[in-house]
Amino acid sequence: MKLVTAQQMQEADHAATKEFGIQSLSLMERAGNGVANFVKNHFKPSQGAISIIAGKGNNGGDGLVAARLLLEMGYEVLVFLTSPAHELSPDSYVNWERLVLLSPKYSEIKEVSELSLQYPHFLRSACIIDAIFGTGLSKDVRSPYREIIDLVNNLHVPILSCDLPSGLSSDTGMPIGTAIKARWTLTFGLPKVGLFVGKGPDFSGHVKIIDIGIPQQVINKVDSKIFLIDKTYFSHFLKQRDKHSHKGNYGHVVVIAGADEKLGAGYLSAMAALRSGAGLVTYCLPEKSFTKFDARYPEIMPIGLPDKGRGHLHPDALETALDICKDKSAVVIGPAIGTHPDTKAFIIEFIKRIHCPLVIDADGLNLISDQINIIDNRTSETILTPHPGEMERLINKEEIKKQGNRIPLAYKFATKHKVNLVLKGHRTIVVSSNGETYINLTGNAAMATAGMGDALTGIIAGFIAQKMPVDLAAVAGVFLHGLAGDIAAARIGGRGVITSDVIKIFPEAIQQIFL
Repeated sequence: MKLVTAQQMQEADHAATKEFGIQSLSLMERAGNGVANFVKNHFKPSQGAISIIAGKGNNGGDGLVAARLLLEMGYEVLVFLTSPAHELSPDSYVNWERLVLLSPKYSEIKEVSELSLQYPHFLRSACIIDAIFGTGLSKDVRSPYREIIDLVNNLHVPILSCDLPSGLSSDTGMPIGTAIKARWTLTFGLPKVGLFVGKGPDFSGHVKIIDIGIPQQVINKVDSKIFLIDKTYFSHFLKQRDKHSHKGNYGHVVVIAGADEKLGAGYLSAMAALRSGAGLVTYCLPEKSFTKFDARYPEIMPIGLPDKGRGHLHPDALETALDICKDKSAVVIGPAIGTHPDTKAFIIEFIKRIHCPLVIDADGLNLISDQINIIDNRTSETILTPHPGEMERLINKEEIKKQGNRIPLAYKFATKHKVNLVLKGHRTIVVSSNGETYINLTGNAAMATAGMGDALTGIIAGFIAQKMPVDLAAVAGVFLHGLAGDIAAARIGGRGVITSDVIKIFPEAIQQIFL
């Protein structure tokens, strides 16, 4: 599903009017109708009044439409204008005149001093509809709007925002001074980028998209390269297997991991690749660590790499590793390999000479951070899977601090280096080498535990091995990894989920997308 900026949404609205003759008043009517129906489905008239705070722009007009429709449904409606009626936008004023015919209860809040008079009315509301600012806000929220927003946020009354929470940037997801903290946000037409990035999720609550009648032809022309991950993007690659197939049909993953007897990360990557459906997985680790290999993982094929007894990857192992990886489907490198200078020398040369899809994670990212340009000349596709700390090492740290959200940062890096980037965290972002950007909504805080990133790396490699396009392997891996975490948290709880739980459950997550 496409996400749009404020300008893109404005252009879509304009195209709907100019090319298809859909009047802006009709779009506003449908938006307000969506709000009214949502209230009808969540609150009974007996539960209390519905308060609507309307700004002077078209967002306020959406609220005024909802006020009229709710009055017609039998609700007690309290309307609060943040400016005199004559200052409303043309479409909003039309809807104000329609509303006045129903003799609504309304007040104007033009000064901070008037807020205290309205406090009792807000407090007895079953719900407050926020229709103060829409996507057009660009300057810091000022008085009296700041005080109105702060008051409403502290009332502990459920807030429903129209299109996006007032004060939130529709493009960056950052508050522009201050912003409404909504329980629900009904976004109109197409979802806005800011609802899902930056601090947007903290302010938006549950987001629902309201169809306001913008033609599909207009939506198709919206030049957005930002999407919410949807299972339909990749589900056709995970259809039922041919009954005549064998393990060789599902690829061979090589995992190069482990140092100083730190075998666990590699185990997790290898097992995750197998659980994703890869036919074969080889785990390459230093010979000293190889002697500690756990035989309880019989499905994993271990190979020791020459290390001269040091317990870490060494340049002497380069030719052996390249030979093992020859003609393999995908290679993972980085989990728990350490940062010894010998290992750095190994990985730099390995990346230069390996000729198959490569997923780089963890210490692998740290080791190449000062020579990141070596990935630019690879002949096969590359996926990098950094968490925020690793991303800081890959780029100028100050640049991260200047970013209101992670999308421009990830986009710039992925397109510059022609890689597929998985920037992990809450609302993980996946950017393909051509700049298509995907935001993931699955996953939860129970997954904040050791080894989750190692598992994700193996899952992505496993999908690549099964001939899924590399960019979609990253998208599918992130979505299903998070979905498996959601299933695990639902069964086990918000604390105590471990990575092995998620790996074990992973095949169920794949099956769930077909339900």
